[in-house]
Amino acid sequence: MSKEQLLQEFAEAYEQLIETASLAAQRGVTQRRDRWGPREIVAHLAGWEVMASVRIPGLLPGCHLRSLPTKHSKTVMNDAINAAMITLMGEQPLETLCGMLRQAYQRNVELLRSLEDKFFQPGEYVYERTKNVIEHCQEHMQQDTDS
Repeated sequence: MSKEQLLQEFAEAYEQLIETASLAAQRGVTQRRDRWGPREIVAHLAGWEVMASVRIPGLLPGCHLRSLPTKHSKTVMNDAINAAMITLMGEQPLETLCGMLRQAYQRNVELLRSLEDKFFQPGEYVYERTKNVIEHCQEHMQQDTDS
């Protein structure tokens, strides 16, 4: 298969998915407890595509994922994830986004509370990640006060 054929099939697959999702939504299909609905599927795929739009150029030219330095691959992945989240938030008001953040961090607080104390020692992932999040929030707050 040629490059152009592959790209054409790629585009057609997404167009078919969009049409299918739209028709399903018109029929009233929504997310169920055990299954994503059309919105979730489209958002999921959109997120991966936005991530790829940042990740692929960051990994090229001629760089294989296995050969990437750890710091570079982390930076590229973080940039891709950030681009996806920012794109998908769309034009939602800050109040809505704050509510989403609040709901997400509160869920994580409950999750963290359910973990054994041994995970909250220096050098343990949960401990280090939690500390890093706090520092990262502080960095962003500092940026806000500096601007």
